[in-house]
Amino acid sequence: MRAVTRVTFLDDAGEKFFGEGPCRLLRAVEQTGSLRAAAASMGMAYTKALKLLRRAEAALGCPLTARAAGGRDGGGSCLTAEGRAWLEGYERCRDACAEAGARLCPACLGRQTGPLGCVIMASGAGRRFGGEKVTAPFRGRPMLACALEATEGLFARRVVVTRSEKAAALCAGYPDVQVVLHSLPDRSDTIRLGLAAVGPAAGCLFCPADQPLLRRQTVAALAEGARREPAAVWRAAWQGAAGAPVLFPAWCFGQLAALGPGEGGRALLSRLAAPVRLVEASCAEELADADTPAELERLEKCDL
Repeated sequence: MRAVTRVTFLDDAGEKFFGEGPCRLLRAVEQTGSLRAAAASMGMAYTKALKLLRRAEAALGCPLTARAAGGRDGGGSCLTAEGRAWLEGYERCRDACAEAGARLCPACLGRQTGPLGCVIMASGAGRRFGGEKVTAPFRGRPMLACALEATEGLFARRVVVTRSEKAAALCAGYPDVQVVLHSLPDRSDTIRLGLAAVGPAAGCLFCPADQPLLRRQTVAALAEGARREPAAVWRAAWQGAAGAPVLFPAWCFGQLAALGPGEGGRALLSRLAAPVRLVEASCAEELADADTPAELERLEKCDL
């Protein structure tokens, strides 16, 4: 069970003119440079997108987008200064309301909102690595096995999201792990698929599969922190510098699922009005990504 807070703006006649749908549409316009492409990316008809935009502009009394010259089709769309300011303000308002709801609802109901889930991010293309990375050997075992061992026994549900059939086969040895095998291109796809597979939860840890020295003690501290303060975002850190894994509370799930192409959890963190709590790792190498064979070899030699 979880409480969901939604923010909707009404005009003077009491009609809805702005909410999460128009917000996602404007973010997609910003990313694609085209209202038509933005609508298509959301599975929305262009005429409906145009109607949503015109209704919001009429209520606000200012243009939210403007025509942009050039492009394959001879032009596109971009956000106006007013549109960008409104969008950022809406997101701050939405996130602050969601945070308040997440803090207040458990206290009012006198209960926690559910178990914790874990998504292991194993969909990297491995371009810098020069090939498949998550099943590369590390100290006699596949790198992905390190993430599986670091998260074992700490979460009600664990999901590995991957494009690798080898990684999926490896997970068969872990009966409590669900695998989502996909061929979608973006990091946001991995996040959305993982959240859908985890299902209802009080929070969800997003754990990279390419941090082979990540310790179970650090992951356990993140989970314990989330149980203590369920409205906060919990992040692993080294000497105060935040890194991954990151444990998001349930009130962030809708925004994580709505991340656009090319966006990851870091993009959401940059605009969240939420407390962020840090858990110190044992050393910098614990949070290091093995992005290249040379870095993997360096980490393999670490005394940890």
